Amino acid sequence: MGDKKSPTRPKRQAKQTADDGYWDCSVCTFKNTAEAFKCSICDVRKGTSTR
Repeated sequence: MGDKKSPTRPKRQAKQTADDGYWDCSVCTFKNTAEAFKCSICDVRKGTSTR
């Protein structure tokens, strides 16, 4: 079996954004303010999945 080591994988890091206080619409990708509960452009609710 020898001295083989398993390959090291880079650790996943939390997505850091310089745009704290904003969220991107999952439909039209508009950058909305954190206070907005729906997109200012297309009226999709915050956190709506596109699946």
